[in-house]
Amino acid sequence: MKTLSLILLIFGLAGSDANAMSFTAPKHNLPDVVTWMDQHGDTTRIYAGGEITTSSASELERFARANHIERGMVLFNSPGGSLMGGVALGNTIRKLGFDTGIATYLQGGMVTSGICASACAYAFAGGRGRYYLGGNTRLGIHQFYSEGGDIGNGTSQEVSGLLVAYLQRMGVDALAFSASASVQPNDIFWLSAAEANKLHFSNNGIEPTTAELKQVNGSTYLRIEQKYTSYSARFIFNCARGDRILLMGGIVTNSQDAKQVYDWATQSFFTFDQQTIQTRRKGNADDGLMPNDSTIWVTRVLAPAEVQKLLASTTITVWVAADGAVGHTGAVDISGVRDKVRDFVSNCSFHPQSDR
Repeated sequence: MKTLSLILLIFGLAGSDANAMSFTAPKHNLPDVVTWMDQHGDTTRIYAGGEITTSSASELERFARANHIERGMVLFNSPGGSLMGGVALGNTIRKLGFDTGIATYLQGGMVTSGICASACAYAFAGGRGRYYLGGNTRLGIHQFYSEGGDIGNGTSQEVSGLLVAYLQRMGVDALAFSASASVQPNDIFWLSAAEANKLHFSNNGIEPTTAELKQVNGSTYLRIEQKYTSYSARFIFNCARGDRILLMGGIVTNSQDAKQVYDWATQSFFTFDQQTIQTRRKGNADDGLMPNDSTIWVTRVLAPAEVQKLLASTTITVWVAADGAVGHTGAVDISGVRDKVRDFVSNCSFHPQSDR
């Protein structure tokens, strides 16, 4: 890895006022709206074009407030600009709870074409959901520097630490900073979609799975969760009698959605990869289906053979469905937390609890 000796207070040249970043939220034609709503619900598309300045963050916040935007995705087409402006813009995007992507607007529709490079990459990192699939869009990083090259090593280390801490707070792997430092200041390292995903620069609306041991009333349980931009999938593992496991799967949205899904549903079940587990009709005494505030829960007690199927799976999914209709689902990828699941299940076999 190249030693970083120069510091960047701007990425590239500071843009003139004429080239400064502007924000728009134009209307889209009906086919475009239908496609977008199917994928992102009522998220407003905010197009951010031009060079980032030190005032871009405050301008975005004013724009969102003036247009009453509660859920937004900032779609960049920017070569960069002010580094501190990019960091501030990223912080504002995260504070607003907005997502980020790369796109342009043309003749009533969104075009997945454009770039987000240099300081823009730091602003892009602020998105809660960070959408990047490559193709005709490009996400680029490079070494930071000062125009005069006259900033000392102490300041360089200080700002380097600031940037690394910022990326980590946004959920981006600190190796992304190392990768940028290996590129000449006048060059750009264009990330492939796979590279951006590996560095967690992009997550395409899906955050990494978390696994935590929790306690309630003296009982220890394992909570596994994966957050998406519009909901969370949450699974609770608890020990049951013998070698059985009590599994609760929850789709976390809001209280209104949870009630509507419950009223609409006729059945529920789990899938471990492609294997369907314990389908039950709603209305039976033991249907295991219940809304609770913002979450709709499906509860099952797994037999030992079903536990083994779970441990051999990569994805576990809770389903709340209606006859002949597409079901509501919440899925988690357990490949990165499988050891924690195995340890918990193993511990249950030594310390079984009563069914709850």
